[in-house]
Amino acid sequence: MLSSPRLVYLLKFAGPALILVWLIGYLISDRPAYDNVVRQFRSERDLFIADFLDNEVGGQLDGTSISELCASKTWTPGLMISCDPQSGGFGQVKDAHLNCIRFAIEAGAELVLPRIIKRDDKNIANTRPKNGNGPYIGEFIDYLFDFEHLNQTLSEHCPQLKFYRSMNELWDVPQVQSARKISLQDIGVKLNGSVIEDMGTLPEQIKSYIDRTESPDTRPFPIRFKADVISSAFPTAYGNPELAKSFGRLLRPRKDARVLAGIALYNLHKMYQLNLDPKQGFQHSTFPGLHLRTEADAAPLFPPFGNQVTTLLEFVTNSSTEFAFVATGETEERRRSFSKKAEAVKVTMVYKQDLLLDEPEGRELLEQLTWDQRALVDYEIMLRAGFTVGLSESSFDWNIALRRNAVPGAEGEVSSPTTSSPIQYQDRYSTLFGSSEKGRTLRATVWP
Repeated sequence: MLSSPRLVYLLKFAGPALILVWLIGYLISDRPAYDNVVRQFRSERDLFIADFLDNEVGGQLDGTSISELCASKTWTPGLMISCDPQSGGFGQVKDAHLNCIRFAIEAGAELVLPRIIKRDDKNIANTRPKNGNGPYIGEFIDYLFDFEHLNQTLSEHCPQLKFYRSMNELWDVPQVQSARKISLQDIGVKLNGSVIEDMGTLPEQIKSYIDRTESPDTRPFPIRFKADVISSAFPTAYGNPELAKSFGRLLRPRKDARVLAGIALYNLHKMYQLNLDPKQGFQHSTFPGLHLRTEADAAPLFPPFGNQVTTLLEFVTNSSTEFAFVATGETEERRRSFSKKAEAVKVTMVYKQDLLLDEPEGRELLEQLTWDQRALVDYEIMLRAGFTVGLSESSFDWNIALRRNAVPGAEGEVSSPTTSSPIQYQDRYSTLFGSSEKGRTLRATVWP
């Protein structure tokens, strides 16, 4: 039997220990409670950035429609699809990668993820710099996108699709080092411009072409077919409407760019006392986001600098705003020029560089990113704007507009402000100026 002093001694330490064990067990079993305790020890800035990263616009991805798509296909082990690397900006590359993934799903094939051609750092208009006399190899997918997110999402919602990060993973499979050619034209798909007219027959057309090219009885396995870059081909209106909202979310910007966007958005929130809540995605009454697409590579495809500036200033003037965030890859000289013109109508223009001025580490990281990688920071900030203004010729802007339109309550037309420029698309949160055929094609084919 324990003596009284020894019993008191044991109880003195056993009591707190039992309470600590109970508390740890409770927190582990109750994740929200654990998170709430941890949050009390984090700064407002760190909490804002963490909430920004954890809460995407549109909420958590519902992959049900992706699962249904993959379950509806007939899969052929050992049949591989790869696609040529794509050049260009975020919107173009995302479109090509999603088209390649969808083509592999329709074929019921394994997939070698396409690479990305990095533009010339010294001349951004050169999107396909020469690679000596050899073929373009390109960067891995995580040059722009979050590979771990793609891997996790496909593994969960499309486990039938076996995919490889690159041909490097197949170095010991000699049968697939060379590839047969395949394209939408080869398989006899009827196109309206670049858009597939009849999606219902596509799987059978792919199978028939492959069987004609390499007889099922004699062809080697595994076998690889290589497609050209596929762009703006799949009509998003075909099939389950939920797929149009979820498929594009397979590809999310790389994490370091998203962290920078979270830092910049927090500083914007403090600078203008916006009362932003990153857990809520975006709120209509926060801040306007403008896309100025006048960089050196834009000249042949987009309206000139003066026209875009006039349109954007006309819009913000009619909107009675005091400031606007501007997404652009323009030079410092051009940014100053736009800001000076905006000052004449009493509107302050804010750029990502401004929002990282007092962030030495963030500013250094931004400078280390390439021109196309910096655009990812703009993209993530624009998604959280109260309303955005862009160009109908821009796949970047269609990704933003249609992603925001997929959020409940965003649908429907609104009365247009008085402007001298035609409006091709408008909902409660986004306006795209223009009237081009390219804009109509992008609207029909972009998975946001």
